Amino acid sequence: MEKRLLMFLAGLFLSVGAAVAQMQVTGTVVSSEDGEPIVGASVMVAGTKTGTSTDVDGKFGLSVQAGSKLVVTYLGMRPKTVTASGNMKIKLDPDNRVLDEVVVTAMGITREKKALGYASQVLDAKDLNTSGTSSLASAMQGKLTGVDIRTSSGAPGASAQIVIRGARSFDGNNTPLYVVDGMPISSTPDFDTEDSVKGADNASRTIDLNPDDIASINVLKGQAASALYGIRASNGVILITTKRGSKASAKPIITFSTDLSAQTVSRKFERQTVYAQGADGTNYNPNNSMSWGPKIADLPNDPKYGGNVNNTYTNGDLTSHAGMYYNPKYAAAGLSGWAKPEIHDNVGDFFRTGFTQNSTFNISQRKNDVSYSFSISDTYQNGIIPSTGMTRTGARGAVDWKVDDRWKAGFSANYSSVKVKAAPGANSGIINVVYSAPAEYDLKGTPYHAPGKPTSQILFRSTSFNNPYWWAANDEFSQHTNRVFGNAYAEFTPKLNWGDRYHLVFREQAGLDTYTSNNATVAELGSAYNTKGEVENYGKQINIFNNLLTANFTAKWGADREWDFGLVLGNEFNHEYHRIWDYDGSGLAFYGQPTIANTASVDAHEEYHEQERTVGFFGQASLSWQDMLYLTVTGRNDKISSMPRGNRSFFYPSVSLGWIFTELPPLKEHPLLSYGKLRLSYAQVGQAGRFYNNYMYVPAYGSGMYIYTPISYPLGGARGYAPYYVKFDENLKPQNTSNWETGIDLALFKSRVKLEYTLSYQDVKDQIFDVPTAGSSGYQALRTNAGRMTTWSHEFALNATLLDHADYSLDFGLNFTKVTNKVKELAHGVESIMLGGFVEPQIRAQAGYTYPNIYGKAFKRTKDGSLLLRNGLPQATSASVNLGECAPDFNMGFNLHARYKRLSLAATLDWQKGGCMYNGTLLTMNFFGVTKASLDYHEGTMVAEGIDEATGKKNTVKVSKQDYYQAYNDVTEAGIYDTSYLKLRDVTLTYQLPKFAGIDLSVYGFARNVLVWAKMPDLDPESSQGNGNMSGYFERYSVPSTSSFGGGFKLTF
Repeated sequence: MEKRLLMFLAGLFLSVGAAVAQMQVTGTVVSSEDGEPIVGASVMVAGTKTGTSTDVDGKFGLSVQAGSKLVVTYLGMRPKTVTASGNMKIKLDPDNRVLDEVVVTAMGITREKKALGYASQVLDAKDLNTSGTSSLASAMQGKLTGVDIRTSSGAPGASAQIVIRGARSFDGNNTPLYVVDGMPISSTPDFDTEDSVKGADNASRTIDLNPDDIASINVLKGQAASALYGIRASNGVILITTKRGSKASAKPIITFSTDLSAQTVSRKFERQTVYAQGADGTNYNPNNSMSWGPKIADLPNDPKYGGNVNNTYTNGDLTSHAGMYYNPKYAAAGLSGWAKPEIHDNVGDFFRTGFTQNSTFNISQRKNDVSYSFSISDTYQNGIIPSTGMTRTGARGAVDWKVDDRWKAGFSANYSSVKVKAAPGANSGIINVVYSAPAEYDLKGTPYHAPGKPTSQILFRSTSFNNPYWWAANDEFSQHTNRVFGNAYAEFTPKLNWGDRYHLVFREQAGLDTYTSNNATVAELGSAYNTKGEVENYGKQINIFNNLLTANFTAKWGADREWDFGLVLGNEFNHEYHRIWDYDGSGLAFYGQPTIANTASVDAHEEYHEQERTVGFFGQASLSWQDMLYLTVTGRNDKISSMPRGNRSFFYPSVSLGWIFTELPPLKEHPLLSYGKLRLSYAQVGQAGRFYNNYMYVPAYGSGMYIYTPISYPLGGARGYAPYYVKFDENLKPQNTSNWETGIDLALFKSRVKLEYTLSYQDVKDQIFDVPTAGSSGYQALRTNAGRMTTWSHEFALNATLLDHADYSLDFGLNFTKVTNKVKELAHGVESIMLGGFVEPQIRAQAGYTYPNIYGKAFKRTKDGSLLLRNGLPQATSASVNLGECAPDFNMGFNLHARYKRLSLAATLDWQKGGCMYNGTLLTMNFFGVTKASLDYHEGTMVAEGIDEATGKKNTVKVSKQDYYQAYNDVTEAGIYDTSYLKLRDVTLTYQLPKFAGIDLSVYGFARNVLVWAKMPDLDPESSQGNGNMSGYFERYSVPSTSSFGGGFKLTF
């Protein structure tokens, strides 16, 4: 009995001791980035199987022994070991070097990035740095390898051309396919800029996207990456994922962000301010468009207009207007004709400070099995040119619902309303008038029309071009688009009862992209565009329906599940409907009502419809072994209605391999090499053309007729039709792109440094374009397959974490791209084809040269390159020749992210080396004697360096400097400029205020497109005319690029 009692007391003592040693631990696990709770984090007692997970508020509770170590882990965060205590707050740092990154690939299939046998580059919201921009293209510049992004100007709603790994088509579409939340959407401009010789820029449809709504962008560059999308994806794919309800919380998370910024001309055109208006270098001529007159200071002594001289205007009175000169244009505007010789900054006066405001309100939540995100946004812009601007109002909603263990459903919907008022360029431009306005002429201070006659323009020169202030008050180039796009999906996961090694998911997704774009060109009575007045209303309606059905099967085999197999089978149906219209009236009855109803005649009233349908069946099989070897094979067969009957079905394969060689035992846990992978892929993808059975049309010479594709309707007086001048090849087939790609990915020093290199080769055959034919055939051209283009692309990216501490960090990124895009051959007997421009010069695709090149008149030269002069002056070749290959030698981007406690800095530097463009603005301004470069040529004579064509000897003929300079700048070659530049694309400084009352507030300041260095004088080399394949290479009176400065704040609670 005593023994039992002793045993009982001993057991009671040990139990009490053990109870005393145990303690209850509670705490919260949060992210060190934003302080938000982390849901589902694992909290384990070190060395045991005891543990728990955090709840929806990031909280946990656990009974442990005093002094125990807790190991806290969460996917994408760095593990942390802490000592247990009563009430804990544990901050986890993000692991930016996690290698098992999951990315969204073609058809919305999610895969680990390490499993891909091709290059894939992802930009998240932080990388985009959208502060102060309304343009997705601007936000991506300088941050991607293998992607050429050319923005046409700094105007609100300006178009942008994005080309991935060089062009695939000579004169067709080179725009990548855009897919938003799984829905392919339209992204090309509704209308082109008519060879870039007139009219205003037309925005590309990516302007409908609010950059602040984007969570991430994945660029599928090679054909192996995009092959599952089939015939529409030959130019690559840009996958955009919008923000969803991603953070589990008991209450909704509300975010409001807004920023304000001011825009100014990035590189202001600086004109000479010494010499006045005139043509002969001696006399003042207030009606001439050039500035080859006398010195401005000498105008009072001009024989015809000077106030110090007896002439028609002084009438012998040399006292009343002494020190002044007479300008008849001032008098015609209702002012005194007399003025003092003063300098006016006409360029600075005309370009105002632009203004941009971006605001986005978002509410999101993920609770239990439902997540949602809804946002509204607004963008308001005033351009640097009076009367130009843009407004964009948007709304977005996304819901994901896990119904039960087998069913999931959701939708994504977007609405945008965009209004753009643009300024014209090229032969419709106003910029040339601003730049060429004589320094002594007060362009802003002079009324732009005669008193009481609003249709009678006043300008320092003939009104073949508009007075820019008159244009701003009267004419209009406008675009208004309303758009809705999105999709809904349902997923079903059947219970297979085969164990957890096998999974099968069926997914049905239906999407719609519909918009209507109404454009207007308004020329008031008296406009240089049409002095009688003209109103053109034109537009486009597009409806796209897309349906996607997939079955995704995965399996893991082997004792240790070392084999991983995946199979995706699917069907895609895509139907597009286009309605295009154009109503053009001229001859306004009276001023002040520029509507078609007020026109005397309707010269065009056209409307037509197009439909196109694509049906595709595809499959993807993937197999991996021991997370080391990866094989992916895909195939897709497309049937497309826009090709000839009997020739509409096409099959495209791809195969890719990946080998993670650091999984080999000798390289595992290597102190230097953390990760290494070799990639190799091959794929084929095509691009369809448009085939029509030959039809009748009204020839352009038929009075009162108007041509439209694919059919034209006669206006009054039509008497006959003729066969359309292009014959369509009945054996037309899609052009074919074969792509080989290889690369290597490395991570060093525990993944603090990452390197990626990709080499890509594209061979594009069977190009579709109009091949000129003999007139005896009855046609001007045959639309057929001909020609070949090849592209080599070298892409290198480096990302390094230089400093990494709880209080500070420093990350650096570098990207390098070199693309050689060469036209190997065209059709038999065809040397080059025109992409845009004038009769001369042009941007062309020319056999034997890189794509594209400039084609125009060159200087006559001797064999050793010396100028061949005639009468002492330069002269042009009789025929056009290649003047330069436009593509740059290479592009590099530098990205920096720095943080010190609550202060962070992000910056992007962009460098382009080489390349060239035709700059018609500078060429014309030189010829006009307006530029500072012309100053040395306004007076005196010279003997030009070169060879006298008449004697074959060194030139000895003396000519006036003005004659030489004008002759030199009358040759197109003088307008070819190097487009090298170095730009600070964007820099943003952000301060995160301490959290107060559950509210997170960050404030930031930013600058975009500043510190521009360029070889080209005066103008930004990125300003250009056109929104097609010639964009970035042809400039004539374009709207200039802008720099912006501003600030904003972001509020989250």
